[in-house]
Amino acid sequence: MKIENSITEKKVHFETEDNEKNQEMTSLQPFEATDLFRLNNINLDILTENFPLGFYFEYLVFWPQLFFKSIETTIDENDNCSNISGYMMAKTEGKGHDWHCHITAVTIAPTFRRVSLASRLCKALEAITDSRPHEVNFVDLFVKCNNYLAIKLYEKLGYSVFRRVIGYYSSGDDGYPTSLKNTDDNTDAFDMRKSMPRDKERSIRNDGRKHKCYPHDVRF
Repeated sequence: MKIENSITEKKVHFETEDNEKNQEMTSLQPFEATDLFRLNNINLDILTENFPLGFYFEYLVFWPQLFFKSIETTIDENDNCSNISGYMMAKTEGKGHDWHCHITAVTIAPTFRRVSLASRLCKALEAITDSRPHEVNFVDLFVKCNNYLAIKLYEKLGYSVFRRVIGYYSSGDDGYPTSLKNTDDNTDAFDMRKSMPRDKERSIRNDGRKHKCYPHDVRF
């Protein structure tokens, strides 16, 4: 696997050969606006959150280096084909010790799950934001408290629970939470963080699951 320094030229390759005639290769490349027409295999999945078009465009304009895709290329004697297998959407925000990178979405097409592709996307993002010009203190994300598979994945990557956000995923019918005592694993979110070296573990709490807050408390 090879990782190049510049995100605009960033391509992470790994290859597998099933036989002498067929070869598969994955590369990480910058996301482009026209890619939005090629995401049906990912975004039509029930586990994938979809956003308005303007939301994707905002990330392309303000954080293009932190919005990238994974491409699967199959090469054989008869045909070459490329498909988007996943993508990463992230942004930088906050000030001072709160300067960090937030993962808005990291999602993989169903046919490419369980091959460590999400881990590769996360590790690539960490490498980008830990260096200039970003140099963030930590990377964070929000995940439903009952999404045990995702939580386990993030913990393997070095993320830990910083706090529990009550009612983060509540719908309009649920109303805004009025008490931090009423927890619901289906609507609450864990704010999970991974501390970068310059953060000196300030963003790590051993008892993070016991710390609770309201959705408005997570604004930076």
